[in-house]
Amino acid sequence: MSVSVADLLAEPTLRLRALSSHCHDVDRRIGWVSTTELPDPLPFLRGDELVMTTGMLERDDAEWAGLLERLAELPVAALCFGTGLVHQEVPPVVVEVAERTGLALLGSPVEVPFVQISRWVADRIFAQRYDAVRSAVTLQDQLVRELLSGHGLRGLLRRLHRELGAGPVAVVEPGGRVLARHPASSRWPDTAQGGTGASVPVVVDGVPVAELRTQQATRRHDILSFATSILGLEVARHQAVLTGRRELLGQLLEDVLHRTVSDGDARRRLASHGLATEGPHAVVVARVSGDPARLRNLPWTLGPLLERVGDRLPTALIDDTVMVVVPGGADAEGAAETVAGHLSVLDPQVRVGVGEPRRGVTGLRLGYFEARQAAQAGPGVHRAAPLSIAGLLMGNLDLPLRELGHAVLAPLLGHDEAHRAELVTTLRSYLAHDCSPAATARELTLHRNSLRYRLRLIEQLTGRDLGRLADRMELSLALTALDADT
Repeated sequence: MSVSVADLLAEPTLRLRALSSHCHDVDRRIGWVSTTELPDPLPFLRGDELVMTTGMLERDDAEWAGLLERLAELPVAALCFGTGLVHQEVPPVVVEVAERTGLALLGSPVEVPFVQISRWVADRIFAQRYDAVRSAVTLQDQLVRELLSGHGLRGLLRRLHRELGAGPVAVVEPGGRVLARHPASSRWPDTAQGGTGASVPVVVDGVPVAELRTQQATRRHDILSFATSILGLEVARHQAVLTGRRELLGQLLEDVLHRTVSDGDARRRLASHGLATEGPHAVVVARVSGDPARLRNLPWTLGPLLERVGDRLPTALIDDTVMVVVPGGADAEGAAETVAGHLSVLDPQVRVGVGEPRRGVTGLRLGYFEARQAAQAGPGVHRAAPLSIAGLLMGNLDLPLRELGHAVLAPLLGHDEAHRAELVTTLRSYLAHDCSPAATARELTLHRNSLRYRLRLIEQLTGRDLGRLADRMELSLALTALDADT
């Protein structure tokens, strides 16, 4: 906030005179006022001040010239020389050096005290600040109204484009995809090329989920910051609503998956969520590591949230799992890739499985366990293989198979850790090779006597007989349970 030297000269009550030709330059803006009689006032000045002095200290021509040259170099906005108290006229050397160095020089009569000039400048600066604050508050109110009205995000961007004067405005995902822009017909440059525009992050739950960008530079970073704040709050509000819908569908699907409701009741309740089980549908299951609360708090489907619409496909939250039901005719693998891309913001190692299209409530159940088993293959998107009985058992959350599996293998795990042995690896290879000692020994590069010793030790520690089919099946399921938790 500042006033100009020309504004001072135009105020008749101050009775100031222009003593150099530089007083009417349009860029002579006064940021503050400093009255000084110090031998060297420069250490106490920042620039843009109106420096006022009566010349109380005696200085020769060289000292005056040196002082004015340094003031012009800083630069200050102007030098106001008071006459009638110490000097009846401004020393000629001061006028000469001011003209030569480009310094605005004003003359002030003794009848007008410096405090009157200081107060006049301060009043104007604070009046400008008040007007700026009032204007900012008004604009902030307008931005909130645009966002909360039927215009939504597009109304917010339209208002920002009008007020900032910084070219097109856009909301951009961390990967660079433009979610919304104004004007809609504007071309947005490649983000990798950089640019002169401004960029402020949109933060939800402490995590940057997008950026609000302008194509050209702007000084109104306060308005941009406010816009991103209300945008983040609005996204979080819609996220909470969307999470509620996903969890509600998740509770229903859990009942369906575990047969706590009849198939007829399941069909009726699913239909109320837009799920018609008569036609074929594929199931996509995505699992993320870490705190499941992040699935509920962070907007991993930012586009629909900004557009104030729900999920494009029925989407449910079940603990650390996202379940998407894809109707027949839609691209299930494309939906899985989209889900993986969204959830990579939360977990770069997100695991996604895609089940086969099936009909009916039973098909929904099988598709879920197929997709869940496929997701266990590792990071990325995986198409389901034929569903195994072991995989189906492991997918049944009502059975404590994981706990039992760990209990069965605990002696082997403890022995491996204490002795740096490889009993679990040996058991896995032995069962994978249909209990063939020769094939197992080749894979592990072991002598057959060493393999026999390990197999006897496995039987002693687990209390199971590797010659009995039932015991081999139990140990195989225990290994499957162990793998499911890694």
